[in-house]
Amino acid sequence: MRCLKSFGVRIAAKDPDQPPRVIGIDDWSWRKSQTYGTIIVDLERRTVIDILEDRTVETCAKWLRRHPEIEVVSRDRCGLYSKAARQGAPQALQVADRFHLVQNLRQVIEEQMNMHGRETS
Repeated sequence: MRCLKSFGVRIAAKDPDQPPRVIGIDDWSWRKSQTYGTIIVDLERRTVIDILEDRTVETCAKWLRRHPEIEVVSRDRCGLYSKAARQGAPQALQVADRFHLVQNLRQVIEEQMNMHGRETS
């Protein structure tokens, strides 16, 4: 196994006996700020399952349809992956990922502090 540097997860061969149940979906840049793909991670095993060459609803939904065992999809709040999960894995519970929850909380706290005249920098 080797580490995928920017995601801190290991790349492992798929184990057909244990299909993924809880996955994380996010976009990533093939070429900085120009070309994006989709990374799909098994969150229980902390391994990359697949890397899709784009971040379209159609591509992601197609991948999800081939994996009906998916129970939970962790994603950012972007509508793209929400729509893909609704189309490709309607049985799955969609949850916000931890990174984006913390990021959103930080933004709300900063806005509230700025409204009351407190500097957050």
